[in-house]
Amino acid sequence: MHEQTDAYEEKRLEILKSCRLLDSIPDYAFDRIVLTLKEVCQVPIALFGLMDQHREWFKAKIGCDLTEAPRETSYCNVALKRQQILIIPDTLQDPVFKDQPRYLKEQLVRFYAGVPLITPDGYGLGVLCIIDFIPRELTPGQLLTMTELARQVVIEIQKRRVIESISRQTQERISHQRKDRFFLKLGIGFGLVIVLRFISVLPSLWTNSRFQTLSQWVIHTQEVLTQINELKLSLQGAQLAVRNYTILNNRATNLNYYSSHLKNIYRHLDQLDALTQDNPNQRPDVKQLRLLLIHDNEILNQLIHGIDRQDFNTVQKIYSSQEALSVVSDLLQTLERIEGRELVLLDQRQQAFRTSEKLNPVIIWTNFSITLLILIVILVWIYHEIRLRYHGESQANRQEEFLEVTLASIGDAVMMTDANETITLMNPVAEVLTDWPHQEAVGQKFSTVLNLINTETQAFYPSPVVAAINSQVNQFLHDGVSLVRRNGETIDVDDSCAPIIGANGLVAGCVMVFRDISEQRRQEEQMTQTLQREQEINSLKNSFISMVSHEFRTPLTSIFSSTELLASFDGQAHPERQDKHLQRIYTSIRRLEQMLDDVLLIGRVESGKLQFQPELMNLELVIEDIVEAIQSGIGRHHQIKSNFDNVVEPVFMDAKLIKFIFTNLLSNAVKYSLPMHPVELSVGIVNTGIEIQVIDHGIGIPAEDLPKLFRTFQRASNVGNIHGTGLGLSIVKTCVDLHGGSIEVESVLDQGTRFKVWLPNHSTTLPKVGSPELINTAK
Repeated sequence: MHEQTDAYEEKRLEILKSCRLLDSIPDYAFDRIVLTLKEVCQVPIALFGLMDQHREWFKAKIGCDLTEAPRETSYCNVALKRQQILIIPDTLQDPVFKDQPRYLKEQLVRFYAGVPLITPDGYGLGVLCIIDFIPRELTPGQLLTMTELARQVVIEIQKRRVIESISRQTQERISHQRKDRFFLKLGIGFGLVIVLRFISVLPSLWTNSRFQTLSQWVIHTQEVLTQINELKLSLQGAQLAVRNYTILNNRATNLNYYSSHLKNIYRHLDQLDALTQDNPNQRPDVKQLRLLLIHDNEILNQLIHGIDRQDFNTVQKIYSSQEALSVVSDLLQTLERIEGRELVLLDQRQQAFRTSEKLNPVIIWTNFSITLLILIVILVWIYHEIRLRYHGESQANRQEEFLEVTLASIGDAVMMTDANETITLMNPVAEVLTDWPHQEAVGQKFSTVLNLINTETQAFYPSPVVAAINSQVNQFLHDGVSLVRRNGETIDVDDSCAPIIGANGLVAGCVMVFRDISEQRRQEEQMTQTLQREQEINSLKNSFISMVSHEFRTPLTSIFSSTELLASFDGQAHPERQDKHLQRIYTSIRRLEQMLDDVLLIGRVESGKLQFQPELMNLELVIEDIVEAIQSGIGRHHQIKSNFDNVVEPVFMDAKLIKFIFTNLLSNAVKYSLPMHPVELSVGIVNTGIEIQVIDHGIGIPAEDLPKLFRTFQRASNVGNIHGTGLGLSIVKTCVDLHGGSIEVESVLDQGTRFKVWLPNHSTTLPKVGSPELINTAK
């Protein structure tokens, strides 16, 4: 036993997490152990909890839905610290715990017993415990069984430690094989450096390209401005040549100047038009400029023609006309707008050019830094890979040592196979159980060494290794599986088989852990016999609880839902729907009343308070009232045919017991038959008594259920979801016996059932009364 220091707790938590049981899905093996513990100790709650750092997490639980609880306030934590069984017969009387009450499901815990689960290497992982809400004591047999079941839990935990260890070892082996490709990874790493370097150069190329583009844009804008200036000069030259042509004598020379300037105007205009094709803001003004120039040329040509004709009045009118003045003004304004936009564009492009010029060195230095950083990362990665290889080899060696120790201490047989079902490992316990030496078993197929058969049929049992490899899910042997050893001896075994999933997600093999449970089976048989005796004592209590929880819930739910729907009408008139819900409430209340009457009647029978109190009564009226009540309720869709044969005189019977007999027989007849099949009721005089027959054509009763049909809480196995308490026929039998009568039943499955009841008529022994008061108490 280890001293519980911080180092011990750290190692304990490490082992607990290595089992991978915390926050896992339910496990059949643990659930079965907890269920067995609950049945043996006859307690309402049984738990298997794992003690985490600050909580107790319940891996298996019966009787409650608790998932976890605080560690510090748990009785299990006390048991785990003491590392010995903790029994508290009465928590309110215990001197240690009486001032520390614990509650579960809002009920005070009065009894607790817990066995700590200690691994072979001395670490406590959890507790197997039972809880009750009343004080109690454990018998020596129950205490021994609880200790044995705790040992089985530890074995199951050790099995999972082995499986997880082997799985980790396999994955690490695959990981080491991958690390052997170190130089391939190194080449890939340097290739990645080259690729990243190429990618890092792309921003520089983009910057240079943008630098060139911006430079071309600036030159382009300058060319536009040049063409605008040239166009202005040519326009001014053309106008000056026309004036000189008007004033001076050398007209031929001025006319040539005018023609030359006119050609330059249109040439510069065409070039300006071409240069501004990419600028949609300039296109309208360029088009307007062309129209104004054409108009201006037309005016100048008119001047020249007027001078040539010596029509000075026309020339004077043209010079002084508003049209000529506005054309020149519009030309200048349009050119100034075009020039102004180009100057703004030139300024923007020069600014972008200067920014790009400044950014280019920054990007170059950034690329250099990134390349240097990548080289540093690659070097660090190479160093990390070397460290990982060294650490992996050390870890693999430790895992192999741990595996050897665990396999030797687990106490169960362990076998390991590869993905082809070939055995690769087995521990000494497996050698003993299979009678195969390790050297001979390794390399053999699994089914050759582990020959499994069905204990009852002696037939071959399918290999769990094959199932685990194909499904990639843990496999468990069913009850009743035996192992045929190499020497021919047969032993009962129990096992689990888990696939080993490699790091690539594929099945690398399987681990099978099994043990000899022959002695355990013999003990279980003896335990089963003991449990059967105790279960018979508690069967009535369990059946009653089951009946109340199931049968009372349905009508109460119906009443609740109908009441809510009635309340939702808010005074609105829905008479048909209200009547429907009121009828449903009435039917449910009648059903509850009937069930309560049945339960109370059984209680009176058990306590001996139900007595036979006969009186004169009209049997026909009583039966008719019972038929009418049933047809207004459960049998409203059925037809009940009644036949009374010569029963006219008053009979001397117990009316209340008669009501119980007929109500239950007729209710069962309509409940287990379809509405299309009528129920037949006949009453006749037989042997100074009354014979009643109730015949239906329903589902019938299986032959194997007939001998136990009149037991309390007994129902036929084919009733399915049809509601019922299992009390009706028991009540009928009791009432018939109190009358001193008899009851017989005949049934054919899926064809129908006949109940025949004979009751003695005690009125044949009584003196005649003049005017007897006929009793009808069915209502």
